[in-house]
Amino acid sequence: AGFEALPTEDVVDLGRVGSHAAEAFFRPIYPSESGKLTLEKDRFYILATKERVSVPNHLSAEMVPFSHHVGELRAHYAGFFDPGFGYGARGEINGTVGVLEVRPHETINIYHGQPICLMEFFRNSQPPARPYGFAGSNYQGQEGPKLAKYFAPKDALRPRTLAL
Repeated sequence: AGFEALPTEDVVDLGRVGSHAAEAFFRPIYPSESGKLTLEKDRFYILATKERVSVPNHLSAEMVPFSHHVGELRAHYAGFFDPGFGYGARGEINGTVGVLEVRPHETINIYHGQPICLMEFFRNSQPPARPYGFAGSNYQGQEGPKLAKYFAPKDALRPRTLAL
């Protein structure tokens, strides 16, 4: 499953980590019994990848569009993965699911396991001094879709996993 952004005039104060009520901004969404999830045109969704992502420290990665045949959607608003994401300092992490910020430009149906983006990897000029996960990272080790660090953790707002 995932989250759908709600229309609101509320403002997220980026200086207040973990203090905003997630239910004021998002609602959980779930697939049908057949695994279908309908994404409505021009709405904003938070989903998670099916595969676990692991970016070694000598690389960075970015989500890029998969195919226009999937439907007109963008799945990579925050699609940059730092060196060490799902990897750790020396490969001790066995991958982490990636969060997809998705905005379809037409109403489409997606299904469990359906590809909707690709990962493009880039060689870094040098490894980072501190890989992702060693400087207060929010997404290292996540299991399923996760909202930004500005929202208070709320078990009731955690959907079951629908991996894409």
